[in-house]
Amino acid sequence: MYVLTAIEKQNFKAIGANVRKHRVANNMSQAQLAFEVSTTLRQIQRIESGTANCGFIYYCRIAEVLSITVADLLK
Repeated sequence: MYVLTAIEKQNFKAIGANVRKHRVANNMSQAQLAFEVSTTLRQIQRIESGTANCGFIYYCRIAEVLSITVADLLK
C-alpha cells in the first residue's frame, strides 16, 4: 500500500479547497457536483477534504462542470 507523503497530503488538501471554492461560487451542492461528474457524494466529500486522489480524469470532469481549467483546479 502506498502511503502519501506530507507534501502530497498538502497538495490534495489544496486541490480539495479549490474544488470547494469553485463549487460554492457556482452555487452547487456536493450532491449536484457528484451527479454532474458521475461519481458519488462520498467521493466528492473525500476530494474536498483532501483525503482522496480521484485521478486526472475526474479532475478534468470536475473542472469542466465548474467551468474552470484543470490548471485553475490544481493551483
